[in-house]
Amino acid sequence: MKSINIGTSFNVIERFYLLDLARAFAAICVVLQHYQHFYSITPNVYQDNFLRIQQPFYEIIKPFYQFGSVAVQFFFILSGFIFFYMYKDMIFSKSISFKNFIILRLSRLYPLHLLTLFAMLFLQLLYNYLNGSYFIYEGNNFKNFVLNFLLIHQWGFATQWSFNNPSWSISVEFLLYLVFFLVSIFGIKNLFHSLLSLIIVLIFFVIIQPKVTDLMIGFVCFYIGGVTYFIYIYLQELINIDKTKKFLTVLFLVIINIIVFGRFLNPYFITLQSNLEFIIGERLLLLLYFIKFPLIILTLSLMQNFFQNLGKSLRLLGDMSYTIYLVHVPIETMYSLVDTQIIQIDYDSNYFFITYFATIFLISYLIFTYFEIPLKNYLRKKFIKK
Repeated sequence: MKSINIGTSFNVIERFYLLDLARAFAAICVVLQHYQHFYSITPNVYQDNFLRIQQPFYEIIKPFYQFGSVAVQFFFILSGFIFFYMYKDMIFSKSISFKNFIILRLSRLYPLHLLTLFAMLFLQLLYNYLNGSYFIYEGNNFKNFVLNFLLIHQWGFATQWSFNNPSWSISVEFLLYLVFFLVSIFGIKNLFHSLLSLIIVLIFFVIIQPKVTDLMIGFVCFYIGGVTYFIYIYLQELINIDKTKKFLTVLFLVIINIIVFGRFLNPYFITLQSNLEFIIGERLLLLLYFIKFPLIILTLSLMQNFFQNLGKSLRLLGDMSYTIYLVHVPIETMYSLVDTQIIQIDYDSNYFFITYFATIFLISYLIFTYFEIPLKNYLRKKFIKK
């Protein structure tokens, strides 16, 4: 691993550009999954099992519409991988303080969260005033606003979805950072330690969370990401010296991915997946993704050197993945206001679909470039101790 010293008490680790692109792909799949929100505007039309086939380009990109329902689990696993990759050695060697660590994470997560939260506060109040109901998420009260503001709304305190709902995963992720920073202090140095501590954490959460919740799933996924990191380290040490071994290992992983995800992209498998959800339940089906997602992350991380230039050329899309993820619901709400108050929108239209995504990418670019990056740099410069 190559560290780049930036003159502070911590180092910035060289990035996995392909993993950034995978995160962007997952964010776009979440946007696709949430496109169904538009069909809720007409009373009594929206149902959990509404005819997805009417959505634009559905037959062409059907698997990606479907993938959005589990993309957040991929986020958690990837976040666990990146956390251990970036911070494990620094935390264990005490070269980064808890305060600096929190500032690093909050300076990245919090400004955009606040911006989209206040945007949704305004938009939901306006939507409710004009239409007599809220858009999609009904729990837009003072209590939930405070919980959202403090970024603790998914820690077991809120009972309703509210405001910019995708931020629930950011709330869980922030708690994960706090917990795993403390866990890492005790020395998670290798694969054995990570598996042992995973068992301890799982026992703890089974005790305090008898029911399987999104919070618990987040913890499990995050730790699976950590285990994936240690597998990556093991493979790197095993094959890094011999380029032929590395190439053959990557080739083998690519073939496995093609086999696994070839089935995932197959319409028959999508039907089979739906049947499995009915038979064993959605939560148990997630176990299948605990195998698939680490496999993707391992493959892309080991392919880093082979596709370095490609990753860098598409870096901006990867950088904007967090922005795309958090701004799409406010943009949904704005278009819904236009539809209900100004001019009726045909959500089945391919032209609107393209316009909608173009709007998301444009606004994400502007916010990322002129708001997120300058504010993140300012906060780190001002508050992180040298």
